Order: sequence, then C-alpha cells, then structure tokens
Amino acid sequence: MRNRLTTLLSLAFLLLAVPAQADEIDNMNVNLCRRVMAKMMCKTEVDFNYVANVRQGIYLFSTFYANREARFFCGVGGGYIKVQGKDFLKTTRTIPYTFDRRSKCSIVEYSNPECPDYRRIVVCAEKTLDEQATEDFWNRPIPDLLDEDLRRALEGLNATEQ
Repeated sequence: MRNRLTTLLSLAFLLLAVPAQADEIDNMNVNLCRRVMAKMMCKTEVDFNYVANVRQGIYLFSTFYANREARFFCGVGGGYIKVQGKDFLKTTRTIPYTFDRRSKCSIVEYSNPECPDYRRIVVCAEKTLDEQATEDFWNRPIPDLLDEDLRRALEGLNATEQ
C-alpha cells in the first residue's frame, strides 16, 4: 500500500513538472516572437498582443498594421523564426536564431534597414532559484570572493586553536 502511494505521488509530481517546463519555453518563445516582429515592423513590443497558441511552437499575434488590425503567425523551432501575416501573406520572414543551452537564452542577429536598430535580440528563460544563486555568486567581484575565503579560513583556524 505504501509503495503504491509513493509511486502515485512521484508520478503526480512528474506530471506537474513537465507542463511547467513547457510553459517556460512557450513564454520565452512568445517574448522572442514579440521582439522579432517589433524589430521587423519598426514598432515596440507592447504593440503586439498575444492572441493564441495555435499549436506547439506556433503563436498568433495581433497588431495595428497598414491602417487596420492585422494578425500574424510566428513559428519558433529548428533554429528559425518564421513570421507570416494572416491577411498579408507577402509579409513573410524567416530569421535564424541560436539557443545557448548553458544560459538558456535565444539569440537573434537581425536588423531592418528601415529602422536601424542593430542590437541583437536576446531572450532568456526564467532561472530557477538555484541557477540564480549560482549566477549571483559568480557575478561577484573576485576580491569579494577572496575576502570571503580568507575570512572562512581564519574562522576555521581560530576554531581549531581553542
């Protein structure tokens, strides 16, 4: 009885953890699409409203474009971001991107000659508390790390002398 309960609880936790990771990727892809379309159409990210998740990796957005409300599909996957207008089929772009697994960030090198913003687009997934603590630790200045090590060593030396 106890083994069954343990198995059921572990299965429930496993099933709850998978959608959280999928949501994290979806949120990152939606933000990536929003930023790419903003750069593509010389608008701000706020101008693009997320409407729906059409299917895995394909999202629908709406914005004011060409004197009316328009909808755009944005697909993310396979190292490419593809943007296509639902009403404006000629508004189609395929833009390459890279995903850095270590930092959990997507990086896009894209510029539009009509609005010269040459900064690259970087969108990162939210970090867990452990990842954030590790990053905070390694982003500290080296003298602070050395002082902390010295303080620990002296405290350990003082503890052994008594």
